[in-house]
Amino acid sequence: MNWVFFLYFSAMSVASASNIGGTRQDILHNDDGGYRNILVAISRSVPEDLSLLNRIQGHFESASEFLFEATEKQVYFSDITILVPNTWTLNSSWEVAEDETFDKARILVGPANRVWGDKPYTLQPGLCGVEGDYIHYTPEYLTNGTAQGRNIVKEFAHLKWGLFDEDVSINEKVAFRLHNENSELSSTRCGEYIGSFVNKITGEVCDMSKEKDPNCLYVPTAAKTDSSILYAHHLPSVTKFCSKETHYRGHPNRQNRLCEDRSAWEVMNSLPDFGVDHQKKRIENFSLIPRIKIIQEIGAKSHTNQRPITENPNGLKTTPTTTVEEDEKKSENEIEYKITEKDANDMNILLSVTAKPVPNSQPIAISTRVDSHDIDFKPNSTLTIYTNIFQGLTPVPNLTVHCLVNTSTGLEVKIKSFDDGTGLDSTPNDGVYTASMASHKFQGSGYYSIQVEVDGEGIASGSRANRVKRRTQRTVSGGVFIVSNFTGSVTDRTPPDRITDLLADFGSERNGSTIFTLSWTAPGNDLNVGRASNYTFYVSNDSSTSNLQVLPNNHKSILTNVNSLLVDAGTNLELEIDFEQLEFGDGSNVTLNTYYIRMVAEDDKGNQAEHSNPVSLTIADPQTINLWVPTTTTSTTTTTTEAITTTEATTTTTSSIDQLDTTPADISDVKTAMLLILGLGISGGVVCLLLIAVFIILIMKRKNGKMKYSLVFKGEKTDQTENVNIIVLD
Repeated sequence: MNWVFFLYFSAMSVASASNIGGTRQDILHNDDGGYRNILVAISRSVPEDLSLLNRIQGHFESASEFLFEATEKQVYFSDITILVPNTWTLNSSWEVAEDETFDKARILVGPANRVWGDKPYTLQPGLCGVEGDYIHYTPEYLTNGTAQGRNIVKEFAHLKWGLFDEDVSINEKVAFRLHNENSELSSTRCGEYIGSFVNKITGEVCDMSKEKDPNCLYVPTAAKTDSSILYAHHLPSVTKFCSKETHYRGHPNRQNRLCEDRSAWEVMNSLPDFGVDHQKKRIENFSLIPRIKIIQEIGAKSHTNQRPITENPNGLKTTPTTTVEEDEKKSENEIEYKITEKDANDMNILLSVTAKPVPNSQPIAISTRVDSHDIDFKPNSTLTIYTNIFQGLTPVPNLTVHCLVNTSTGLEVKIKSFDDGTGLDSTPNDGVYTASMASHKFQGSGYYSIQVEVDGEGIASGSRANRVKRRTQRTVSGGVFIVSNFTGSVTDRTPPDRITDLLADFGSERNGSTIFTLSWTAPGNDLNVGRASNYTFYVSNDSSTSNLQVLPNNHKSILTNVNSLLVDAGTNLELEIDFEQLEFGDGSNVTLNTYYIRMVAEDDKGNQAEHSNPVSLTIADPQTINLWVPTTTTSTTTTTTEAITTTEATTTTTSSIDQLDTTPADISDVKTAMLLILGLGISGGVVCLLLIAVFIILIMKRKNGKMKYSLVFKGEKTDQTENVNIIVLD
């Protein structure tokens, strides 16, 4: 007798929600600008701690005030609901939850996951301006973290308005952390800051100009401007989002790459939450303090010391007419059972198997949703399919995922899903695999069904020392969607995906030329399906799209055969460019210090994607002093008077100016002077000493105290006169 077990999965749908696929509770917006219906859910795995409720309430109170000021008094938090798990002791002062569940909440409080640890994050499967799924906080962060109220505002900007960070996280490509512009390397950011690159493991200062260490991140310690919340929300002086006037375009952060260089306010002003006069709808003494309601899941007990019920050791329940025995234990994860019929006349045997997770482990859960369940067909209609693969709250990356779409005519369309942060997939390795179906793949009006094939290695939970990989191989149902008003097959109007991860390295010398390497992920023929048929490159003198000039594929500056780059979507590609051969302008061969490159992918029907994110190619001045480069102390002799400080420069035989020392001291007034003294040349064949002396007095006045900075650097011996560029940044 052959036994076949079927496992069914269904796609959850909540019609009122506004995140992708409508899987979570909607956040509503009052006429007076207040946000309500915000559900904060605590996981059942969080130990009972009533003080956590007080912390959540306090953090939202401070967040509401900060949100109000940061949005120019337009929006705030008006009503918050906290869902307590039924594993906590029953409390008569709490209401009983109705249809609120952890899976519907937009803010989750649960244990740390292996990717982010205790750092807050927002799951954002959509692109710019599209609502995210949820924010994840851990009890540890809410208890012992810093600037929690400010962080709620930052993460809410991700969740509700579809904004992205303006810094670069540790799991992004290292090259995104530096911006090369105007002959100077700097940290990727929005706003002006004081800080340094720090190794997140050792805590030591890094020199990113020499070695691109993946553990090094820029850490701002003070801000010179009041923005941006999406970059340094934790700094007290940062109180605003970047606007059109203050935004740093061209920096390779996710806000620029996914929102096409638009600032936070430019995106926010395109949403219905803003641009409305909420003030007219507010009562005279309205409060920014949100109303907090606490509810509890059904099933809570009056005490929590219940004894567990002992079950069958194998976890099996059988009918009276059958016996089920463990026949052979093949391995730790595979057991073979033998089923014996007691009554030869009884051919219908019902077996009920209750599977339980391995202790201290969680199963890998797979769910699928689409961006629209009802498609009113148009020639440019597309469908985006999102497959979430998680173990608890931890994403499972590096799987092979395919979507099988069965059309109304019975045709099966197979589409690969990606979790690499390219095209329609906004975030790499976040556990959300994205696929897209182009308009010319639709076959008629009616019902379409989706199945998802998953294959690869999943990582079991546990400590870093005992993690194991487990094979994940499943086919699950992805639900159905309906197509209406299909008018017949249409021509292919679907372009390749927009390239959002274009990168440039910092150049290397080769045969007297500076060679830059561009890298990106290949898009498809239709969005992220297939392969592109051509790439067009553009050069400009700034990061905007207003001055773009085509750089032909056969241009002398392009050293790579572009035809060799026409490969399947998802492939990592590289192209070399000779900086000295680049041209821009009217053909007069004017040489620039910085060029900006963008590119566009094209399919076999001539459909072109939108312009990629820009990258800058810069020949950096070797004499430039970059304040973010680590420094050491130089021996100096300083004489301080009441208003003037004199610093004597040290003369050495090093080959370049390579050192900068900043020394604070008290002063009593404000005077600034700068003296640049230069040198001696050569006469005949005699080698002369180039003596560089710098006398800099930089005095800053402070209300509570006085501060002086003495800037010292080294000079050099050479056999000829050289121009020395000294850049002092205040």
